[in-house]
Amino acid sequence: MNKPNENPYLEDQAMTSIVSYPTRCPEWGDYNFHGNCGGELFKELILRYRAQNIADPMMGSGTTRDVVNGLNRTFNKNLQYWGSDLNAGFDLLTDPLPGRFDFVWIHPPYWNIIRYSDGNPQDLSQAEHYDDFREKLSLCLRRCFAALLPGGRLAVLIGDVRRTGRYFPIVRDVLNLEGELGLLRSIIIKEQHNCRSDGKSYGHMEDVPIKHEYCLIFQALPVGDGIKSYPAPRYANAPT
Repeated sequence: MNKPNENPYLEDQAMTSIVSYPTRCPEWGDYNFHGNCGGELFKELILRYRAQNIADPMMGSGTTRDVVNGLNRTFNKNLQYWGSDLNAGFDLLTDPLPGRFDFVWIHPPYWNIIRYSDGNPQDLSQAEHYDDFREKLSLCLRRCFAALLPGGRLAVLIGDVRRTGRYFPIVRDVLNLEGELGLLRSIIIKEQHNCRSDGKSYGHMEDVPIKHEYCLIFQALPVGDGIKSYPAPRYANAPT
């Protein structure tokens, strides 16, 4: 992990499958945008995979855009970037990504833990039932995979949710899409910091609070003139 005084655009050569970024770079995105994550992990993956054509179909406050612009400026790179979201007029439920990319990053809603709009049915965070959210999320992820170039990677940053005493392992349902999303290459555990719930007192809670997210990395491998898919393993039955 980079030291606080280092250039934030340098690659962390010692990165492992467990990451923690308690201090976020102020150059990337809007800290006040609710649900926005910092750009540190995204930056590390861009550098590690030497990505050249990058997409983010749920860009929110523009964190990924700012990271790419900073990399281009700092290292005189020419990384190509496309980003949009529902608020900017792009609906991943109905629209394909505009091109082919070697790296697609997506940070979708964690079901309804944060509501990102006022009743828009195309907004995944507005799904009333979990199985509806799961179906919409699956469609969005398949669209992202369809936009990958052969050998390209899809990074999905997702967290689990607890509702009325029940644990909904969203990560499990994304893992069950392996095959449809290419080959699973890595699972990165990311510690959560500066959440709105951090200042909330839960009293005595039988189950421990959720303080981590997952970044799942899938890869589309070439076969013939297209990209290869695999039989999807089932890690467990999805909740209904």
